[in-house]
Amino acid sequence: MTTNNVTFDFDMIIPRQGTGSRKWDALDNVFGSEEVLPLWIADMDFSSPKAISAAIIERAKHPIYAYNIQESSLYQSIIQWAKKRHGWEIEQDWILLAPGVVPSISLSIFALSEPGDGIIIQPPVYPPFFTSIRDNDRKVVENPLIFRNGCYEMDFEDLEQKLADPQNKLLLLCSPHNPVGRVWSREELTKVHDLCQKYEVDVLSDEIHNDLVFQGHKHTVFASLGTPVCKQSVTFMAASKTFNIAGLNFSFIIVPCKRRRALIHAWITKLHIGRNNIFGGIGTEAAYREGDEWLDALLIYLEKNADTLIDFVQKKLPNVKVSKPEGTYLAWLDFRAYFPKDKELQTFLIHKAKVGLNAGKNFGTQGEGFARINIATQRSVLLEALTRIEKALQQHAEDVDN
Repeated sequence: MTTNNVTFDFDMIIPRQGTGSRKWDALDNVFGSEEVLPLWIADMDFSSPKAISAAIIERAKHPIYAYNIQESSLYQSIIQWAKKRHGWEIEQDWILLAPGVVPSISLSIFALSEPGDGIIIQPPVYPPFFTSIRDNDRKVVENPLIFRNGCYEMDFEDLEQKLADPQNKLLLLCSPHNPVGRVWSREELTKVHDLCQKYEVDVLSDEIHNDLVFQGHKHTVFASLGTPVCKQSVTFMAASKTFNIAGLNFSFIIVPCKRRRALIHAWITKLHIGRNNIFGGIGTEAAYREGDEWLDALLIYLEKNADTLIDFVQKKLPNVKVSKPEGTYLAWLDFRAYFPKDKELQTFLIHKAKVGLNAGKNFGTQGEGFARINIATQRSVLLEALTRIEKALQQHAEDVDN
């Protein structure tokens, strides 16, 4: 893949077994079989930009890895990236550093709600949304997405009813949405903003996939709505999904409101998670300063993978349904015509097709009979996985007929 005369080889197979990779080295624990081809957990099979490796290696040459501080240059790289890629102007004081988006969501729930409060989510949705609420003694309140005309939409009538309930204190928003791949339009998010303002409900917006958006779509930062920003919002971001550096355990929380920021910072202090991995900040800064061309090339490759998936499913898996994702590198496969129950589907995928996908049921009851596939892999690997599913379904049909 070439952009601006720079070539990136996303087709090159990079062996990952034996690297301590959860995606590749935990297959027996996760699926009960080491024979599956893994296209599940949300990391990519591509090398991160060379600038990230170079920056980490350069720092690693110094033999002392002691307590560290984060330089102002890191904060400036975050500020510049947000403005350049998303047109969002933020201030350094708004930024809180954290070890990951999921811990950030949990501590924000601690800070901005009380035990027993309702937290609204929009399933099918990222599984830690459920656990981050239940494990913290809050109540999961579902505002399920609606599948209409081949596309998932928000149910605004139901959302308003949930927001109007004074026991519901927060809306946990997934934007872009994992697993259905929606990049919410500005108009959709404005409706959410206006309703949350009306009922005084804060929004926790997980925007970790914000850079992974395909042609014809644009990510709108939820907090950029309002004048000048939505102060009833907390935004979670990281370079981890964009540049495949999740193992560096580094993210940031952007909180325009001083009062809410102080509440969240207090929980960071209480939980003693204010220190960050020394290489996490270095990798993030290098990504944001030098990763543009790599990301532009990646998006072209990922969208071609998405098109490959759609074409294959339509031509060779006619009873499997899928919509092209508008963003992320995840797609939501509907196998209900074959396997309406999750247990049957997982048995088929693991033991017949020998493909490891995320079980749809983990994304909520709405995911029964679905599976999430990660398309951020070499195209040859993606096609191998799809071909395994095709052959296994052919055998399944023969077995049913007999």
